[in-house]
Amino acid sequence: MRFKAVIFDLGDTLILTDRWDYDKCLKKLLSSLKNDSIMIKIPFEEFKRGYFKVREKMYLKSEPALREVDFRSRIAITLKIFLHYSIYEGPILTHAIDAFFDAFIEDAYTETYVSDLLLELKKEYKLGLASNFASPQGFWRVLEHFDLGKFFNTIVVSGEVGFRKPHPIVFKNVLEGLNMKPTETVFVGDSLKADIFGAKILGLKTILIENPGMRKNPYAIAGELDPFPVEPDARIPNLKELPRALSNIV
Repeated sequence: MRFKAVIFDLGDTLILTDRWDYDKCLKKLLSSLKNDSIMIKIPFEEFKRGYFKVREKMYLKSEPALREVDFRSRIAITLKIFLHYSIYEGPILTHAIDAFFDAFIEDAYTETYVSDLLLELKKEYKLGLASNFASPQGFWRVLEHFDLGKFFNTIVVSGEVGFRKPHPIVFKNVLEGLNMKPTETVFVGDSLKADIFGAKILGLKTILIENPGMRKNPYAIAGELDPFPVEPDARIPNLKELPRALSNIV
């Protein structure tokens, strides 16, 4: 069958994160808060423990419904532990989130061939992007830095939808944006659960990138990268192999 569209995951598919230092990101966030005269006397390790306690609790609560755990809310709840009042809106938290993702950008990278690959694919297919990214603010900052947005006909981010893959709404939204049927579309990602399982439920063909990068990160979301009882239509070691895999899928 002739496919008309390809949908990509972002993290560890297009942008690689095996060099990501989560502690550095949190330190930059805390430093930004201190520059704005917030959390001046809180040691980093204490802040870090509070943050991950909040993060784990929020993900455990949200997992059954696959609700996305809003990054801004996560930080605001952590701050409330130490400040005893909440900061959600306003420039202080916005600056701190920017600092976190600027540090993330320093560690993340794309392979040198990715832009040329997307440019060539765009000549033949409609392209979509569907990402589990808890901070829309951070997502668009990252996408702009790597100059990837220009390649896609439609972009869906979990932090804006309110649900994360493998929830069907993420895949349905990107299909609607592309005006494509599932049977006309291939999904490319690195997570058996979030990407392959979620896409196959709706009838998309799937290609798994067997990228070990995020699996090295101790702060990966529990369960998202674990083995999962689903088989993709193809497996590739990197995106260089994608054109061949697309031509072989039937």
